[in-house]
Amino acid sequence: MQSDTNLESLVINPVSIDQAIKKLESIIQWSIDHSNRVGYFTSLYLRVTQTVKSKIGTGYFDNDERLEKLDVQFAARYFKVVEQFQNNDPGLPKAWAIAFNAIHNDELLIVQHLLLAMNPHINIDLGAAAAEIAPGDAIHDLHDDFQKVNTILSSIMPTVLDELSALSPLLHLLEDITEQKEEAIINFSMKVARDFAWKLAVELAPLSEPDKQVIIEHKNIGIAKLGEKIIEPGFMAESILKIIKAVEIKNVDQIIDTLNAGNELYELTEQHDVILSPEALQKAPNQIYYFQTAMGTWTGDFNFKIKSWSKMFGASISWKNKMLLTMMGLFQKIIGNATIKSIITTFPNQGKAGVAKNDFRIHRGWFTLFVSKEDYILSPNGKGVAVDAHVRFGPFSFFFKEHDVYPAVIYENGFKALYHIDLLGTKFIGDYTVRADQKQVYSVLENDWAKAEETLNKQ
Repeated sequence: MQSDTNLESLVINPVSIDQAIKKLESIIQWSIDHSNRVGYFTSLYLRVTQTVKSKIGTGYFDNDERLEKLDVQFAARYFKVVEQFQNNDPGLPKAWAIAFNAIHNDELLIVQHLLLAMNPHINIDLGAAAAEIAPGDAIHDLHDDFQKVNTILSSIMPTVLDELSALSPLLHLLEDITEQKEEAIINFSMKVARDFAWKLAVELAPLSEPDKQVIIEHKNIGIAKLGEKIIEPGFMAESILKIIKAVEIKNVDQIIDTLNAGNELYELTEQHDVILSPEALQKAPNQIYYFQTAMGTWTGDFNFKIKSWSKMFGASISWKNKMLLTMMGLFQKIIGNATIKSIITTFPNQGKAGVAKNDFRIHRGWFTLFVSKEDYILSPNGKGVAVDAHVRFGPFSFFFKEHDVYPAVIYENGFKALYHIDLLGTKFIGDYTVRADQKQVYSVLENDWAKAEETLNKQ
């Protein structure tokens, strides 16, 4: 945030929800004038506040007056940290400092900037605001309305992910490639945050102000660590983020306009996977990838290496798998590239959207390194795939064998595939690219300590 501005003059504490909305609008306008990413979360927060306001007076909340106090107190805590950051106040909570300090980090996704602010505001500020306006036993009377606010908050990410699709065309990969949907968005679970906020509110409500601050400061340590994980979520997530970031719009003003242009957040309904019509499925990425490009026989080269032996031996996998990985790494280093043969057959009428089967073998002459019998079960949404793999390693299949099931997503009109591979007790990201003539596929399978490369040519 630029130090030669007067943003702090925009954040005088409100006494009504209308005043809170005006303050948020002022910060957004300042952000547009200065092309500053502080406007990302503020735009989103404005829409939350407007949605809450629209419910007041409709009978949605049990107590409108108390709810408005909660909303105003909640907003006031945001205005306070904005002012603290503007003034370089050392008292700025660490989790908020992480969020604000990341404003100039143009390597982060839009959604990461949003989550960095949502992290302390929902996990800490929401519970603290509730305890402030409903102290002591009164906190329990607030429960139902608090949960209704949570219902509104739960609509944030689905709405925003949908609206940001024009700015970040591959943002869907964050969820499509993830096995546990609730934890899909970069280590941040909205449900966990909301539950945490209520528990904190109940814990704080009976305490004196000094005791509240002790608890809040203690809780802030863990929330700050979560913020650090949002910025650096680990190799697997970062691999996906790089792919998404490569095609994401970078213009700050355009992003603020998009986040600020929406109306009320729509409420969550039961989520169902999209099911394409038979006609649409024929043109869908997963159908093109498996039923047009992949079917047939492929041969090529395979290379595997351990990038970091110390990380591999320190990984939480079995010693049997570590021994096998060591053998594979040394074998490849000594004899060089191995040979791949892959035979893919297709069954478009099986399952909900078709099935493809892959007989896959990696070998060096007569010596078998890896064999996999894989079923690719296509989703009727046109992009998802469930991989059911029965694999064995080396010639001793009775000892080194396993059964894995993991997700994949096909995108870019069937020319790109991303696999979230379970193998040898660990996970790899498999990034596959089809050449324009559809006669060659190049892939990189990687985690933070190992890397495999494949080049396959269609026969």
